[in-house]
Amino acid sequence: MIKRFTLQIILRVLTIMLTSILLASIIQFEYWFSAFATLLIIAYEVYSLIRYVNHTNYSMVKFMDALKNEDYSVYFSPSQKGSSFKKVNEDFNEIISIFKKNNIEKEAQYAHFKQILEQVNMGIISIHKEDLDHTHSENEILFLNKAACEILNQPRHKYWHRFDAHAPWFTREINRLRDGGKVLLKLDMGHDQKQLSIEVIDANYLHTPYLFITFQDIRSEIAMKEIEAWHNIIRVLAHEMLNSFTPVSSLASTIVDMTNDTNGNVVKHADQELINDINLAASTIKRRSDGLLEFVNDYRTISSVPIPQIKELLLLPFLDNIKRLLSPDLEKENILLEIKKLPPKTIIKADERLLEQIFINLIGNSRHALVETKNPKITIDCSINEKNTIIRLSDNGKGIPTEIMDQIFIPFYTTRVEGSGIGLSLSKSIMKKHDGDIYVQSVENENTTFSLLFKK
Repeated sequence: MIKRFTLQIILRVLTIMLTSILLASIIQFEYWFSAFATLLIIAYEVYSLIRYVNHTNYSMVKFMDALKNEDYSVYFSPSQKGSSFKKVNEDFNEIISIFKKNNIEKEAQYAHFKQILEQVNMGIISIHKEDLDHTHSENEILFLNKAACEILNQPRHKYWHRFDAHAPWFTREINRLRDGGKVLLKLDMGHDQKQLSIEVIDANYLHTPYLFITFQDIRSEIAMKEIEAWHNIIRVLAHEMLNSFTPVSSLASTIVDMTNDTNGNVVKHADQELINDINLAASTIKRRSDGLLEFVNDYRTISSVPIPQIKELLLLPFLDNIKRLLSPDLEKENILLEIKKLPPKTIIKADERLLEQIFINLIGNSRHALVETKNPKITIDCSINEKNTIIRLSDNGKGIPTEIMDQIFIPFYTTRVEGSGIGLSLSKSIMKKHDGDIYVQSVENENTTFSLLFKK
């Protein structure tokens, strides 16, 4: 190839030189017409030489452009200028094929990792660090996964300034952590309450600063761990207390039987005063033991919530049944129970028996909150979106003080003397087993609303 190319160049240059010498001779004899014709010949020879050289370099330019523009569809046809040129074109095609294969593998790997990041429950966002200082439309988000949108309750924004407009509380924290760090952020988003653990990592790649933002809602995890811990305590307490008091109750029954005749009267074989004392003590022991057994049995219900038998449940007939069940007691207390209008075909996936227990507990709490309220009223309504169905139970009672709002779902906690402290905790456990949740909002001396969230 090189020899042939060199020979062609030498021959064409020699031809131009000879033609130039001929032109000089013609000009010397002042044959102007012939000189003009010879000049045209020289111009054509120069053009032909340039075209030949450019043509031989065309494949190299085309190859370089293909690599630069990542255009792997370029193909080099077999050259007619010799086997060496043909080999070069074949090598170009092979190199482009290798680059194309590597690019496809890189794209496949990127798609693979992107899919993995889309499936994790942690929100992940990647942006250029300098975009925090700009509000124009060019500050494009590099990566944003599905979990991030769901946690922040935001659509899949393409630009960072959209987050700044719709979730300024979030972008403020990211700005504050722009050099890296962690923060816990508690949010009240209407029916949904969240506690976000946010971490920002500041990194540089190829002299370009990036921010990697990861966050997750840890409220439900904390609540589940808290409930699990209480359940463990309850199981231990129930086991130990049952082991201790069952024989006490049995012994007390025996003493009562020994000191009573067949008619239930105290026997008179021994000293009457002593027998009376024994009988009184034994009766007291038995009464207290039975009370403790009942008390422990109540608390055991928190740690033994059965696995829900999930079925599709028509909401309106279910709520009508709840109203029929509880209306007699509510009417005695002049409490109005109103079910707001909702679509008759509304369906939730739940265990009807367990859900009924939740409503009995919640309405029971509302009854106590409405004792001193004029025109007491309990309202049940429902809202539906593409992800959740939310049932709200509200009353216009005395409300819940802010300082105890975070404690009402803890087992044993109660503000009523006669309360057991298991109703709301049990309701929380049931909703968690439904893969849902229960939230509360309250304004003291005005109203309280419990929201039951069911995922579709």
